[in-house]
Amino acid sequence: NATGCAVTATITINSVPGAPAVATYTLTQPSCTTPTGTITINTPTGTGLTYSINGTTFQASNIFTGVAPGTYTISVRNAAGCTSTTTATLNAVPSAPAAATATVTQPTCATPTGTIVITAPTGTGLEYSINGTTFQTSTTFAGLAPNTYTITVRNSAGCTSTASV
Repeated sequence: NATGCAVTATITINSVPGAPAVATYTLTQPSCTTPTGTITINTPTGTGLTYSINGTTFQASNIFTGVAPGTYTISVRNAAGCTSTTTATLNAVPSAPAAATATVTQPTCATPTGTIVITAPTGTGLEYSINGTTFQTSTTFAGLAPNTYTITVRNSAGCTSTASV
């Protein structure tokens, strides 16, 4: 200044803000009855954090529902604008098994009951029912009274198909 005295000022530069921890999450996969899934971010959570599964639309909630099958980039952003990312994959919707085809042995004079043998689809992970509730791995239903039966095939994902015989 004009009097020859120096004026000093102290300026502090803060440290670089850190990114939030990488998200850990739980997935609810699509099912036979619900064709979309849910992504729930378990950590980190708390004040000042927002979340995105597409990198552009952030929300305060750590839960994303009605999410179509696919691979998503989960982003966590803190109040300083720093982000961390990870990926999560929601599987494709499981498909129903093929409708059953069967061979039917009709009752006769000597045998008053019939038999249904499922010929397709067959294989590991499939179960069969003729009343829609009691399932078995065997493809044979014997000792059946004359009637019309609906065969339900259920796969390991819980998806079903039906056919009448």
